Amino acid sequence: MTEEPIRAIARSLLLLRTMNAKQKSSLNDLHLQTGLPKSTIFRILRTLQHEGYVRTEGDAGFYRLTAKVHELSAGYTEKSLVVDVGSPLALRVTREIRWPLGIGTLDGDAIVVRYSTMPYSPIAVHATTLGQRLGLLDTAMGRAYLAFCGDVERTALIHLLRAASLSGQIEDEAQLDADLRLVRHQAYAVRLPNARRSSATVAVPVMLGDKVIATLCLTTFGRSLTRAVIARYVPMLQTTAKDIATAYASRLAD
Repeated sequence: MTEEPIRAIARSLLLLRTMNAKQKSSLNDLHLQTGLPKSTIFRILRTLQHEGYVRTEGDAGFYRLTAKVHELSAGYTEKSLVVDVGSPLALRVTREIRWPLGIGTLDGDAIVVRYSTMPYSPIAVHATTLGQRLGLLDTAMGRAYLAFCGDVERTALIHLLRAASLSGQIEDEAQLDADLRLVRHQAYAVRLPNARRSSATVAVPVMLGDKVIATLCLTTFGRSLTRAVIARYVPMLQTTAKDIATAYASRLAD
């Protein structure tokens, strides 16, 4: 059964959105623009004023939002925006090809899975990977990020990874450089099954200009990620990554 929305909260949000469109508003302005009773608007304004989100403007009966409203968006970052615009695009692909996709963003020395379509895939390896931290060196999403980020960022990340290593070194850095060059050349990264994971993943970067804003991956059962599967689905991943970047740029420009 669908629960009814809480009307007082809905009305408060409507009032905030309406006030956000103008520098200042009178009680009558807000009544005409929202259709809410003036008595209701007055009570909401008094509450918002008490909480510090609204203040009166002089003695003329005008109200304006305060800088405190910025706190309401503090938890919404550009990483959140990638998920907002990317999740419906990734889900559309999963519904078409059945295999699950994931969107990951950088978090310190790892990639965090911010969105996964595994719950919507009938052939998913796991129930979900949402929230998992994936290494930059040993995962497809991590290597896709390392390969395509800028030289300065890559150097800083590798330094961070060295510092996190017990020995203070990355095993076979020459091989790592060669692996990353190969990823850049083929435009995707692969993680094959190993002792810790029976699944396999192919990942591509989501690029905004020369900046990696996320990585997009497809995960299969280990035996299923053949060259034919890679050849079939990598172009689809790359197209979806471009669509995500386009939608992301459009939202930033709004």
